[in-house]
Amino acid sequence: MNCSSTYIVIKPPFAICVTLRMGRKVAVVTGANRGLGLELVKQLCSEFDGDIILTSRMTDKGQAALENLKLEGLRPRFHELDITQAASIRMFEDFIKSEYGGIDILINNAAVTYKKGELVPLFRQAQLSIETDFKGTVNVCRILLPHMRPHGRIVILTNGYIGKRKELGEKLQQELDIEKADLYKLITLTDEYMKAVKFGNHKNYGWPDSPSVTAKIFMTALARVLTRELAGDVRRNILINACCPGWMTSQGSAIYMDDDGTCQGVKPKSVEEAAKDVVWLATLPAGTKSPNGQLVRYRSTIPFE
Repeated sequence: MNCSSTYIVIKPPFAICVTLRMGRKVAVVTGANRGLGLELVKQLCSEFDGDIILTSRMTDKGQAALENLKLEGLRPRFHELDITQAASIRMFEDFIKSEYGGIDILINNAAVTYKKGELVPLFRQAQLSIETDFKGTVNVCRILLPHMRPHGRIVILTNGYIGKRKELGEKLQQELDIEKADLYKLITLTDEYMKAVKFGNHKNYGWPDSPSVTAKIFMTALARVLTRELAGDVRRNILINACCPGWMTSQGSAIYMDDDGTCQGVKPKSVEEAAKDVVWLATLPAGTKSPNGQLVRYRSTIPFE
């Protein structure tokens, strides 16, 4: 009787690369093909001792950004990631598990931005803002949080000028009690918001007129909720914070810019300057206990109220 066996042969160069990366530190930035996200990748290449993964939902733009960084002598890696698609997040999760075994830094930067004066129906704005900014970030954190290593850092980019509870009506402020609310409560409230926008009575219920403002409120709350849900986790010293980089010279801030060149009376910083504070928060040394579950701007905590 003849017996035969089938073997999968892995060529040595590939096997060696995977072996060397497994266990290596890694930082991930979502929505990083331009603007603040791209600048965060640049600075992490200098400040973080590990691999940097530049992600983008559009492969062509992500690859183009990667090639430009290579011309500057930087060597991040690229992986497609559409935070609105569960399948895309799962594929990215598989990539992280197979190549690194875990994550050290996760910066949630992907968000919807509009050009000043761009005409987008209110309900469509609400859909995009909630599904991308908030629920997309929720899904990324849900799927990748189990792979965070001890001393890991999660940063959720938001806007601390507009993403505050005071933008909500009194009843909604009481419902959004971040010391008691869980993730299910946040998602339920966003569903109620979408229903109110659909029927055109969201203002009557105390919701802000701007979908972007609403999304940022929930993204700020998300950091506190995730931190509380992580309490008691056997992994040590994982910090989760919401971060407001401040007004800056970017497309995201441009829609709030007044004729005098300021945003709500504040002169915008360069994207490079704004990124420094985000990188500082994402690279807090092992053993650092605070900030955690906070809203941070200019390296200081600010109230969510």
